[in-house]
Amino acid sequence: MRYLLLLLLLSCLSLSQSATQAQTVLSFPQKRQYALDLLEKYDPEGWYVVNKMNELSYNNHFDRYAEGHTKKNVRDALGTIVHELNHGYSALMAWKIRPRERDQYACYYIGDTTHILVKYTPVFLTEEIGKEIRPELHTFRFDTYIYNPKEKIQITSNVLGIYGLLDEWNAYYHGTKTDVYMYKWYEENSKNTVDDWRNYFSTVGSVINAYVEFKFYCLTYLLHAQKYKPDVYQGIINNPEFIEVFMIVDQKYGNLVNEYLNIKKNILKKLQNKGVKVSEDEEWIFMNGEGTGNFINEYKVLSREIEKPPYQGMLKNLEQVAQASRNK
Repeated sequence: MRYLLLLLLLSCLSLSQSATQAQTVLSFPQKRQYALDLLEKYDPEGWYVVNKMNELSYNNHFDRYAEGHTKKNVRDALGTIVHELNHGYSALMAWKIRPRERDQYACYYIGDTTHILVKYTPVFLTEEIGKEIRPELHTFRFDTYIYNPKEKIQITSNVLGIYGLLDEWNAYYHGTKTDVYMYKWYEENSKNTVDDWRNYFSTVGSVINAYVEFKFYCLTYLLHAQKYKPDVYQGIINNPEFIEVFMIVDQKYGNLVNEYLNIKKNILKKLQNKGVKVSEDEEWIFMNGEGTGNFINEYKVLSREIEKPPYQGMLKNLEQVAQASRNK
């Protein structure tokens, strides 16, 4: 009897230690290091920009974006961390390169330790286009970044016009890439349960649509400028560095979306082979009857809008200017 009680006591202690380890509270330096370790392995470009921000600014608000104090909290916030520190990079790197012309440039990180310095030209507030975008083209990000009749939007997507929209699009690309590539962590470190993959799909599903959203916003801004503010439009369209960044983000983000669709397809197939009931429509991914939002319907609505002649004509203009700049 004493032997059985001893075994029971040891078993309880073991379970208690395991639970404690699973919820280990990380200090701020430990959170930062864990984030850097994950990024170095799964998204080296994300690692570069976060590490660079540590050099550019000690107080870079890392902890604001990595809420909570467990490893899961850090993993779930990793894409947001990369996204937000990309914003910091674009401002602080520009200030470092052009210290006497602060706030006149953005320095967009485009990957592979490379950035492009872009000079601002005159703009108008983005909310001006928000007032004319049809309600059926509004997504859940619309009130945050484009136009909110209840309050003035103070962030750069509004106040810096097209340059703020491009900065947001670029930041979403890098953050989304981090979230997408974390599938490797799930494969290597999780039990690959339905709940594990539901967490992954939920995280990526909330950001993948930003590709088509901000492409639509940028093109709408340019079309509005071309029609109503020709001087502003000429300043933007004759800014080769802006167009170069636009074309790079468009290509890379579009490729990332396609890559994610293949990753998702393969994951769902593996789950199906394990006996999980899997299906997907234009709103939900269903696994064993429980749904996770995929926002495909919103993506298709904006994609169809961008296929219309005015947007395609503007894309052609941008491509022609980019080609002419490369030929110089």
